[in-house]
Amino acid sequence: MSFAKLLSALSLLSVALVVDAQSPPANRPSGGSICTTKPFLVETVLPANLNSHGGTPFPKQTFAKYPTYTALSVGTQNYTCSSAGKWAPAGAITYLFDISCLPLEHHKPFTSFVAGLWDNTPPVVTASDFVALTEKLNPGVALGVHYWIADPVHPSSGKIYAKWDFSMGERMTNDTHKDHAYLVAGESANVPDPFDPVHNSAWLVEPVLVIDGKKDGELADQVFRINSNGGQAPNTKCTPGADLQVKSTLDFLFYGGHWENTIF
Repeated sequence: MSFAKLLSALSLLSVALVVDAQSPPANRPSGGSICTTKPFLVETVLPANLNSHGGTPFPKQTFAKYPTYTALSVGTQNYTCSSAGKWAPAGAITYLFDISCLPLEHHKPFTSFVAGLWDNTPPVVTASDFVALTEKLNPGVALGVHYWIADPVHPSSGKIYAKWDFSMGERMTNDTHKDHAYLVAGESANVPDPFDPVHNSAWLVEPVLVIDGKKDGELADQVFRINSNGGQAPNTKCTPGADLQVKSTLDFLFYGGHWENTIF
């Protein structure tokens, strides 16, 4: 499957925008999702057996809250080989696209469709290669980037934390608060992928990190990572010190944060 087909798949977001577009209120603040996220209740798409396979379970209560952003994530999960010859997580580099114009129940099949294309692109094509081209096809769809950073409190601890940064995204261009459009998070839930845990990365709930009483970023208060495709390291021996990138496509839902008042 070609790079062009992957771009065509992502260009479907433009079609969704045209079909599903609702005019936001005239006084709506800048920086929010393209389309309304009010129909999106995540509990309606979480598998009933999500907490049945070990790990730290997802909360069971009804959330009754709408996400501020819903994002398709395309990139790689990164690993390094430990001294014991096993792959250990070393973070991720992914690019995020607004999928708020697709109905929530369509996010999983659409994400799997894009994953099939991304997995079959030539090695010379990187996730960053199609970001610029996709943005040309779909102005405003690219939200930002996701990566991992060293422990912001104890940098020598060896721990890493997830970070999302929308500050350079087109939707934040004219937002006076854009310097705060990022989030560093920990984990409160981590369960194996309910469909193919051997190949797909875990599903997570990631609350914003609080340091000395202050949230580390204002993009969101909590993030759900779901609908994983790929990203899991193989269960094979490796050469200590070696690096590995595994292609990953999944979804993030961002809750709360400074831009929560943009939901319409």
